[in-house]
Amino acid sequence: MTRRDDDLDIEERVVIFFDICSSSAILEDLLATNNVKVFRNLLISLKSHLRTQSSTGVFTPYKFIGDGWVILCPLDVSGPALVNFLIRLSEVFSTKFRTQVVPLLQSKPEVTGLTFGVDKGPLVKIEMNGQQEYIGRPLNVASRLQGAIKDKDDSPAYKVLFTKHAFHALELENSQYKCKPAKRRLRNIWNNQEITLMKLWLPI
Repeated sequence: MTRRDDDLDIEERVVIFFDICSSSAILEDLLATNNVKVFRNLLISLKSHLRTQSSTGVFTPYKFIGDGWVILCPLDVSGPALVNFLIRLSEVFSTKFRTQVVPLLQSKPEVTGLTFGVDKGPLVKIEMNGQQEYIGRPLNVASRLQGAIKDKDDSPAYKVLFTKHAFHALELENSQYKCKPAKRRLRNIWNNQEITLMKLWLPI
């Protein structure tokens, strides 16, 4: 949904932020043995998968951020469709990582996989250096959510942290997936106060 407000282009979006666990350790290991190409190939595989999904017009890769992506979805995306998207993305990563990367690692990190943060709300669309960009609180919150999964959790891989309002808007309360409330402090968000979020386990 797009609206104009004081000459601003504002889009209401669901924002997904995901990251590869232990990416720095993995890269360091592969660099030491001159095998970093396999990590590049892994990223290309994820990019190809996201490009295929973008053809549906629902899940749009917005920005690559070194070892993960920001995905934008329309406000009316269904919760089950979003979770199924995350499951399939995780399966692609898990298969490629297990078969192509792990055999070349000297030491596999204890935590591997993907972690996700999801929020929703208004984004301001702007043009910068000839590129369409977005700014807005949901981007910051989704990023913080993804990072906060690791807090108080020794096994963060393939889990999703939602803000409560995003979780309820996606109507995931009665979903088949394991989920429960989780308390976290998000840096520079909500005055650094502890807030209640919703954590969902992806069946990977």
